[in-house]
Amino acid sequence: MSDPNLPESRPARGRRKRSQKKEAEIVLICNPRAGGRWKELAGILDSEEAQYVRRIVTDAVEDIAEAIGETSQDAKLLCIYGGDGTIQRVLDRIQPAEMHLAMLGGGTMNVTSRWCGFSTNPTDNFLHVVRGYRSGELLFKEIPLLEVRTGQELHRGFTFGMGPIIHLLDAYERGRKGKLGALSTAARGLAGVWAPWRTAYSELLELMRAEVVLDGERIPHDKFSAVFANVTGQINLGVQPFIDARSRDRFLCAAIAVSAREFTLAMPMLMRGWMPPDKSTLFQPHRLLERFKNPALFTDPRYVNKTGARLDIKTTDQLYTVDGEIMEAHDGAVSVDVGPQVRLAVGPQTKLAQLKTLLTK
Repeated sequence: MSDPNLPESRPARGRRKRSQKKEAEIVLICNPRAGGRWKELAGILDSEEAQYVRRIVTDAVEDIAEAIGETSQDAKLLCIYGGDGTIQRVLDRIQPAEMHLAMLGGGTMNVTSRWCGFSTNPTDNFLHVVRGYRSGELLFKEIPLLEVRTGQELHRGFTFGMGPIIHLLDAYERGRKGKLGALSTAARGLAGVWAPWRTAYSELLELMRAEVVLDGERIPHDKFSAVFANVTGQINLGVQPFIDARSRDRFLCAAIAVSAREFTLAMPMLMRGWMPPDKSTLFQPHRLLERFKNPALFTDPRYVNKTGARLDIKTTDQLYTVDGEIMEAHDGAVSVDVGPQVRLAVGPQTKLAQLKTLLTK
């Protein structure tokens, strides 16, 4: 005698199989030590949507490599709970063209996650991603990565930086973390720049002696306050210093060859992408109309701000950063190229106009 409930049970088993398939396709890697935000992680793991993902929780950021090795070949979407440093470690270990990424936040600084339109609440971000992926409504944008090489090492990320400001970041990383630690490091940095006597930070903030070559053309300076390469247009929250539009096969680049004091004075303008004018043109009133029509032609030549496809740096400076992670250069040489494309999930806070721009880049 047949079971009268059998017809109803078959569709149910079919739905479970599809759920299991989705579970194989979505992987969640968690670094709960990123910012120490255990409460937010608990909200993710306790959610109904968590049943559709494979969860891998690491004990430390150093375990990211092993966690990536545990992901199945069937994985299509990798959700990352952690800050920019966690994301950078992931990018170093995956084949970007084979994976879609969703950056949920959860770290101390979540620059790239916010740039993708995600909120400061990782749980809300996770629910948005899983629901959107399962319904087929989750949007993605494609963007190239930077490939940073020194010696035999290769790192991938969204932002590269080198110069005295990176030494300041390193000092913060070695000291007390948090807002108070950041304020203390900033105050000591300013004292090192402006105090009439030498401080412990004065040596850290000495200009970087370097030969900087962009697309085969040497920048005509040998001392730099900072050198940056970037693909998102944003180095940090509220810091968008680039003036050109990046094409698909190029990155944004800024090289600043001024004194540390002048750099601190110009920083409020540079953060908004306003280039200081060439002071010599102020004494050329006959070119005032020309300057008004095309102010870029009258920018101080010590501030280089353009796009490029390759950046080469030779220097005695040993420190550089990729997405906030401090690295050490080998043999005094670092190169930056345009790397492979990566597909990033778009968060709910991305405005429609901004979304159209991101999807076409």
